[in-house]
Amino acid sequence: MAALYSVTVQDINAHDFNRAYAAYLKRSGKLEIPKWVDLVKTGTSKELAPYDPDWFYVRAASVARHIYLRRGVGVGALKKLHGGTCNRGSRPSHH
Repeated sequence: MAALYSVTVQDINAHDFNRAYAAYLKRSGKLEIPKWVDLVKTGTSKELAPYDPDWFYVRAASVARHIYLRRGVGVGALKKLHGGTCNRGSRPSHH
């Protein structure tokens, strides 16, 4: 008899999991996409909108994985993970 083993989210490559879960979210239709999603950038530090038309599903999958692996994570940690630094030119960063 073959030994049974379980596979968790930690055992799977993050990129592969995010792409597969994003495809599931898109197929299932359970995630309501806002109308403005094709008009926005992903952050203030970005100049252009994302090229991937499914970026919203990929971002949702990434946030879901992050919350699953780190229970009790707050908005500040997600801001650090998905945010960027604002280009202040020649001014100091104050950090």
